[in-house]
Amino acid sequence: MRPIKIMTNDKLKLPKTGSRDVPRQSYKMPAALLVAVVFACFSHGTSQAYAQEQKPKVIYFLSGIRDHASPTVGGRHEVAKDLLVLQDCINKAYNIKGVKIITKFIDARSALDVEDIKDADALIVESSSATSSQKRTHPLFPPLPPGEKKYDQKTLDYLSQLDALHKAGMGIMILHWGIDVNNEQNPTARDYYLSWFGETAMEGYTQNPLGFWIVTPIESAKKHPILNGVHRWIYKDEIFSRLVGNPGNPYLTDLLIGESPETNQSEAGSPKGVIGPRGIASAYEKGNTRGILWGGMDFHSALLNDDYRRFVLNAIVWTAGIKVPAGGVKTTATQLQLAPINKTYDNTKKPDGYVEVKLPDGVTIPPTQVQVPPTH
Repeated sequence: MRPIKIMTNDKLKLPKTGSRDVPRQSYKMPAALLVAVVFACFSHGTSQAYAQEQKPKVIYFLSGIRDHASPTVGGRHEVAKDLLVLQDCINKAYNIKGVKIITKFIDARSALDVEDIKDADALIVESSSATSSQKRTHPLFPPLPPGEKKYDQKTLDYLSQLDALHKAGMGIMILHWGIDVNNEQNPTARDYYLSWFGETAMEGYTQNPLGFWIVTPIESAKKHPILNGVHRWIYKDEIFSRLVGNPGNPYLTDLLIGESPETNQSEAGSPKGVIGPRGIASAYEKGNTRGILWGGMDFHSALLNDDYRRFVLNAIVWTAGIKVPAGGVKTTATQLQLAPINKTYDNTKKPDGYVEVKLPDGVTIPPTQVQVPPTH
């Protein structure tokens, strides 16, 4: 097992450097399967007078290892750097009132117990699929050996502890490829995902189109706190979408629809490469539990888009059980790009109104990798 590296907000040192409702696309699963089945963000940003009125909220950012996309070109699947930007944005949020926020970063988590995260109000996870490698790529779920479909008892006990923490109020948000836990091989992870998020990815149905997307908040969901201050945006991303779950789930709220004029994938009934309007983001809330699967976050430069970044920051705050400000989370963070702006797929068709991403004036990309200090 790789050692756990933990970085708290006190130790983090960044280098200088027309709205439409679209029916949710649900896959009708068999009954048996359903039963089985960096830009503006990090700081306490809190009035100290308010902060003392209630228990602090603790948000953990859990990064998997970077095992996908070119390590030499950079700018894609930057799981650690994405989370460091988001952590910095939350640490420097200045309009969240009445609560003190504590953030912690864990790199390449490999623990099979919950001692390192048991105080968390929210886990924000970005990683590759739980089955993308025999290495520990997913901070919550270890890989299964080839051909195996059941965890050993030690792992099952650990997952039961994790599930108990979630049911007691620890929110969980999974970003990008981490939403895929391979339902066919890993029914245990599939069942936990359905319980935590009300939906899961499914092989042969879920897609991950890569291109320039038009993303629009769903009109009927605009009162959801995650959409506070969020407007339609256009950006480049690979978005894992078309998730499966129980149709009509009353605890699930669809938030966003997305479409693209040209991607590297196709869907039935559409011209090649075209992705018609589809649901791409939902929020799950049942009792004390909150959960979000967000399939975007492939390109590090996506965080340069104000509305996209605000959506993600709002979602993080909401997942932790914190009141989202009326205008959305605002931050004084300026180091929003820790990796080169990746130009892959720039030749795909761009929607009308797309604005090329660029670094803000005075902001530079660090020449060296972000270093995670040793655990003390």
